[in-house]
Amino acid sequence: MQSISILTPDFQWLGEIDDYESLQFTRRFIKPGSFELHINLNKNLIGTLLEENLIVLSEKKVGVILHRELNRENSEELVIRGYTLSGHLSRRLTLPPEGQSQDKVDAPIETVLKHYVRQNAVNPTDTTRIIPQLVIAEDMQRGQVVEWQSRYKQLDEELEKITNGNNFGWDVYLDEKNEKWVFEVLEGRNLTDSQEILPPVIFSIDFDNIKGQNFTQSAIGHKNTAYVGGQGEGEARRIVEISNSSGLSRIETFVDARDVDETRSTEDAEGNTTEIPIPENEVIATLSQRANKKLLELQKIESFESEILTYGPFIYEKDWDVGDTVTVQDSKLGITLDSPITEVTEIYEPGGFRLDAVFGNTLPTLIDKIKRVIEAPMLEKANVPKRTSDLVNDAGYVTRDEVSIIANDKSHEHSQLSPSSSWTVIHNLGKHPSVIITDSAKNIVMGDVKYESINKVVISFTAAFAGKAFFN
Repeated sequence: MQSISILTPDFQWLGEIDDYESLQFTRRFIKPGSFELHINLNKNLIGTLLEENLIVLSEKKVGVILHRELNRENSEELVIRGYTLSGHLSRRLTLPPEGQSQDKVDAPIETVLKHYVRQNAVNPTDTTRIIPQLVIAEDMQRGQVVEWQSRYKQLDEELEKITNGNNFGWDVYLDEKNEKWVFEVLEGRNLTDSQEILPPVIFSIDFDNIKGQNFTQSAIGHKNTAYVGGQGEGEARRIVEISNSSGLSRIETFVDARDVDETRSTEDAEGNTTEIPIPENEVIATLSQRANKKLLELQKIESFESEILTYGPFIYEKDWDVGDTVTVQDSKLGITLDSPITEVTEIYEPGGFRLDAVFGNTLPTLIDKIKRVIEAPMLEKANVPKRTSDLVNDAGYVTRDEVSIIANDKSHEHSQLSPSSSWTVIHNLGKHPSVIITDSAKNIVMGDVKYESINKVVISFTAAFAGKAFFN
């Protein structure tokens, strides 16, 4: 199987492993990827699989160990999980410069991304925030010019928002020669059937290059009209409308952008600071951009999830890669989509190598929904209510009770990488959850579910297979 090198964060080589049970390594284009490694406890170099150490498949495929789990009931198998090297940017927030409410940038997308990484992880004012190994690749100033402002946002999530829908992604790769981690901005290629510059890439069951195709089309949570609120209170608050829909097809939402400034600070020769108004057209443009970004997050979902046949005509990482836009077809449904490859999962098992890919935007996970709730605005009221009953749940707002309901709607996803006819799952949900089981081709499978406790389930099947179980 694929050899894995083990390194410390400061590039000390600890050894190489190739006799593990299975490895699932997921690469994503606009946010950090993840991995899950299964290895017998009696194998060599188990002692090197420690928190913060790196598992290295190649310079561009590096995982950071964050989680170790041992289940001695069925086998002495150690499960190792973590994120890819780019996940380290989740450890930083976007701090505004001293004396300013926001860190504002008006530049090409690539420059904006590298600005926030530089200011918060490579060359921040507070030297304790420096990630010592991290450097930034040369700025090629690619992409359209955008105006962006950020204040105390999680860095990796802010980078994801900036790149969402712009054909740009980002990653951190390993430069072993110089012993550095390099932040780089990536640009996806247009490989669709409609262009004539590059050889097109078309994925279809009819072409024998994919199998187990799963198509999702959803308008749940979709919004296409935004009222964005800037500064001010009540009737005096600045409101901008963004819409191109009417009638039944018009679906409205509210975007809280009260953090968008309407004045900027200037300093005279004597060092005196004064606030001057920002031109109204600039304020409206910034509010409109904020609304359009939110609508992009709330667009309709159209996605394919497929297993890519590795013996097909298109070579992974050469003819196509994560971030490229390709053409995907399903002749039975009569659907043809030009979709970006947003996620690729490499699966290494004793039985061989498999590739799973996600084309297009997927349904938001429970975590995504919770994050949206956390970022949602609080009620706009001039007077602070004295009783809970005074809080009115206006459209687009979420009360504390609703936050609690969503947050307590716990779920668990179990990946069974090695084929087995009996799955033992420790889900720690504190209840007897409902269970949905799928095989590696995303087909639903029935099994005998036995609840051994409120945190443990044993699922038995008539035959051994690998797949996933979803608990809620």
